[in-house]
Amino acid sequence: MTYFRDFAAVLFRSPLLWGGAGAFCFFALIRTGVITHAGTIRYLAGHWVEYVETAMFAVGLSALALKWLDVRRQASGLDDDHLAAAPEGGQDPAEAAELQRSLGEERADAPYLTRRLREALDLVVRTGSADGLEDHLKYLSDLDVSRAAQSYALVRFVIWAIPIMGFLGTVIGITEAIANLSPTQLENISAVVAGLGVAFDTTATALALSMVLMLVQFFCDRSEQSLLGAVDDVAWESLAGRFRGEPEQESTALAMARLSEAVSRSSEQLLSAQERAWKMLEEAAAGSLARAVASSGDELRSALSDSLGSTLEQWGDSLARAHAHVTSQREDRWARAAEALATTVAGFEDHRRALADQSALLERVVGATRDVAQLERTLEGNLTALTATGRFDETLATLSAAVQLLAGRVADTAPEPRRVDLHALPRRRAA
Repeated sequence: MTYFRDFAAVLFRSPLLWGGAGAFCFFALIRTGVITHAGTIRYLAGHWVEYVETAMFAVGLSALALKWLDVRRQASGLDDDHLAAAPEGGQDPAEAAELQRSLGEERADAPYLTRRLREALDLVVRTGSADGLEDHLKYLSDLDVSRAAQSYALVRFVIWAIPIMGFLGTVIGITEAIANLSPTQLENISAVVAGLGVAFDTTATALALSMVLMLVQFFCDRSEQSLLGAVDDVAWESLAGRFRGEPEQESTALAMARLSEAVSRSSEQLLSAQERAWKMLEEAAAGSLARAVASSGDELRSALSDSLGSTLEQWGDSLARAHAHVTSQREDRWARAAEALATTVAGFEDHRRALADQSALLERVVGATRDVAQLERTLEGNLTALTATGRFDETLATLSAAVQLLAGRVADTAPEPRRVDLHALPRRRAA
């Protein structure tokens, strides 16, 4: 049932169907007398070559009309929300499969934007990473431009074939004119003129129809190029920077694991499709043919299962080796980090002990400073007492002598001893 539905959809979009139907209706209107314009009949339905040219023109025009309608339909759907908005901080590449399923089932007539998003997300699903997604979007853009150019193959063929048919009509007309030209029957000039009329009319019709098709193709191509530019912008805004990157040390193992999962899913789908195909053959066949087909199907499934089993086993071994290698590198990095941390802690401990020593020294300096301050206060009190007793001059002389005696003893250690002039101190008198 699906086959007939797809066939009907393709037939409904076929320019051959619509062009042939349009040409048939046009010639039917001429034959039934609805269209009676002499020029139209002469240039479009005057000779069998003109019938062919008109039919080919109708096919080419139908192809361009279908293309223009498809472009307008896709342009009107660009504003729709094809993908949900990306969460803040990016999205996990593992969610690409869910986004791909949200685009709906894959169809041959899918719009440019839907197919672009599906193929871009397929890269993320297969590799498990968004690395290279921007470059892949550029590749898909170039691929769509190439597909758009290939979609005009039928129109280009029609534009090339119509002038060829016109030249063929020219050759046929001239041949008929020469065949009707006889030296013994010079009065039969009307047949000669009719043959030349066919020659010129077919060529003129072919050139005119080709020019019309080329003009319509130009406008359709410009509309499709504008659509592709809009599709590039929407696809870039929807996918560029949408997915988060994976850590560097885990990217290789994760990519291999997801590649293994993709191979497993593809293998399961292949086996499922093969089983369905063989079941359809078994139901269609009967008797010994059915048994032979079933036996062949079992052998094929067994061979395919063995082959896929060995392939998956190789992938598993490769994945295990890669995981062991990554684990070893991770342990080495942690060991080096632990050594560096121990060295840093030892340095911090030495620095702490040095700070402790400096703190103790600072405490001693502070204590000495307090002693000096206390000594200064004591000296000031003594000076005050001496001044009050009136024996300040005698005491000052005694201290001067003592200082000179001490300076003489330390002369061998200080090249220029400092002299203390006690007489310069202010004298205080008792009130």
